[in-house]
Amino acid sequence: PTPYHPSHFFPSCKEFLLRIASLMEMRANALQDSLKSAAGSDDSVDITDICQALQNMIQGDMTPVESSFYNKLPAAPTESRNPLKARSLFLSDDDYSLAIKAMGKSGTLVKRRQILPGKTYLTITINKIGMKDPQSYIDPVITITTLTQQGTLVEPQQDTPVSTKHREVAYVPFDVDVELSTPLEEIPQGSAIFFEFKHFKPKKHSISVKCFSLMEMDEIKPGKKFLEIYKKPTDFRRKNLSLLSVKPLYLHVTLILHKI
Repeated sequence: PTPYHPSHFFPSCKEFLLRIASLMEMRANALQDSLKSAAGSDDSVDITDICQALQNMIQGDMTPVESSFYNKLPAAPTESRNPLKARSLFLSDDDYSLAIKAMGKSGTLVKRRQILPGKTYLTITINKIGMKDPQSYIDPVITITTLTQQGTLVEPQQDTPVSTKHREVAYVPFDVDVELSTPLEEIPQGSAIFFEFKHFKPKKHSISVKCFSLMEMDEIKPGKKFLEIYKKPTDFRRKNLSLLSVKPLYLHVTLILHKI
């Protein structure tokens, strides 16, 4: 199995942990009320099975949904669907100190399963991001999040693989395709796509957001784009954007539209 190495965080891992947390809360409430049969207290999932599943995930032997009891777990809290609310539950403004990080460095990109006739789909090639000190970042990744204006996820977040390409003087290269599964016609007006540049901090043993870029729906046109880079924390509300540097540094992406 792949040895544990802190890298970026799989959204499916977060969902799994939230489900386990919900289960533990139900059982704790049941014990506190001395009502073993309280609504929601489910003994069909053994704690030892949960511990073993977590160990297997850390070793890279399985994904959360492959666990035998995944579907028996209660649903995750609804707040987890909204990054504007979920962030305060798990993250500081500066660093991602998380219970379990991703297994391996392969990313969580998802291939588009189908293309419906008459619908338009977007593929984003993340070429590179301009940074003053590109050599200093350990295990850099970019997390892609598509949000409505109200802060609701349009589709699951995706993480690029860790960049292992040779770094240029002022760039961290990625050269990876990100496919959105939701047709552009079905993405609500006012939505935006966020790109968070993250890296690993050995001293804090955590993942940190260095900066972010965003692209609003009216900016989506085929071809190359140069997106401005903003200071952290990620402003999903788009209310207080501040450029990372006075130097002309950008996130370089190429947009490809597909329609049958």
